[in-house]
Amino acid sequence: MATITTSETTAETQSDQLVALEGIDWAGYAAMLRLRGGRSLPRMTYLDGRLSLGSPSYRHETLKKLLDYFIASALAGLGVPFLPAGSTTFRRKRKRGGVEGDETYYLANRALIQGKAVIDLRIDPPPDLAVEVVVTHDADDAIEVYRRLGVPEVWICTPTEIVMLTLGEDGRYAKTEASIAVPGVSAIEVHSWINRPMEAGVTAWADEVRRWAAEVVAKRPRGPAT
Repeated sequence: MATITTSETTAETQSDQLVALEGIDWAGYAAMLRLRGGRSLPRMTYLDGRLSLGSPSYRHETLKKLLDYFIASALAGLGVPFLPAGSTTFRRKRKRGGVEGDETYYLANRALIQGKAVIDLRIDPPPDLAVEVVVTHDADDAIEVYRRLGVPEVWICTPTEIVMLTLGEDGRYAKTEASIAVPGVSAIEVHSWINRPMEAGVTAWADEVRRWAAEVVAKRPRGPAT
């Protein structure tokens, strides 16, 4: 029998809403995905029998979209081609995990999935970069699923910091100060950009990010992050 745990919520529903179901087998997870159908909510993360169902807050979605605009603009400024995969469901029964990132991107593996309508991780690579926004709940399960699926880089965004994780040869994530997926961009810089005042609006801000990436970041030496 599944066990249900729920998160505390505020009267103003400013927090992300989360329900966790324990004791769910793979068939149950697949059934929940089918029941949800083409709807985007609730977001689902599955790990070793625990199925987390999430409904994001306004703060969560604001951070998510700013990060998406930042990444797209920075990559455009750097001349790095990419394919956005959004909150695609990435799952492998063999890995006992499934996850739907806040944002995901194909970069180095872009050509391998170009033109495909469906991603099958039995034959296709995982995304090169995944973004997880954390407002009121941790992202531990999602990070572990990304690790099992072999996602090379994950960004964890909270209201106070950006943490960049890269997958090492030992199969573990380690914190890094600068991104490999978005070459030369540091976690501190990303956090600074998404917290800048935007009196002229998001479009003008994104244009600034693109110019900064082209004129400043592009001139930096590119190599492995340390």
